Amino acid sequence: MTVRWSMRPSTYDRMMRGGNQRRYYGNSGYFNFGYWGAGAKSQREASEALVDQMVARIANKTGRILDVACGLGASTKRLTQTYAPEMITGINISDAQIADARALAPSCTFQVMNATKLDFPHDHFDAVICIEGACHFDTRDKFLKEAHRVLKPGGSLAMSDMLFPITILSDFGQVPRANLLPSIAEYCARLAAAGFVSIEVTDATDDCLGGFRANLARWPGAERRAGRMNLSRSFATAVICKLLAAFFGWSCQTYLLVSARKPS
Repeated sequence: MTVRWSMRPSTYDRMMRGGNQRRYYGNSGYFNFGYWGAGAKSQREASEALVDQMVARIANKTGRILDVACGLGASTKRLTQTYAPEMITGINISDAQIADARALAPSCTFQVMNATKLDFPHDHFDAVICIEGACHFDTRDKFLKEAHRVLKPGGSLAMSDMLFPITILSDFGQVPRANLLPSIAEYCARLAAAGFVSIEVTDATDDCLGGFRANLARWPGAERRAGRMNLSRSFATAVICKLLAAFFGWSCQTYLLVSARKPS
């Protein structure tokens, strides 16, 4: 997750690079809700499937691709299954996360960069993806205009994003108030205002957020049964995971899978 956060990037560095989080994600470098609709059996599989969902929404899978808010680099590495590494660029606002990304996917290009001020020429990329980052950018609308600018005519934008019904995340500095949109219709209108066409926005709340919440709640018990966590630790972790699962269900109204194109 990227760009100029209201919360400091170092806060997210600790969240994403912490031992418990890495363990939950199978030391994969992912940090997203994932896509569970294809039958994923683990958080890592679901996170990989979410990247695959982004790629599936790209009309022409050739040329240069930009991974915005690339996090620790797992999504960028996954892109090498479809794209040549020299055609893949990942960006993030955090120096620490970019360092991890370079270690995880050394054949790809990474840069520390603000997603609302992309330091690339006009008409440079054939595709732009952004996984669970745009709702945090200051602002999402600025990012959409920048993504449109750096895409070649006919280029694809693919995102997963979220709508929030309440302002508590904004109050805690995680989601700028300008990004609190009330509906999918308004979300589509913002894409159109940025110049995009062929807009498709799918409500994937059950397949993404729902699957994540269910897996998070059952994970401590599975770890204990596998002998990777003792009883007292699994109990404490289970309480935390269930609270987090409840919080995500309460705070996030709708999880979106998004695709759009720059006019040819």
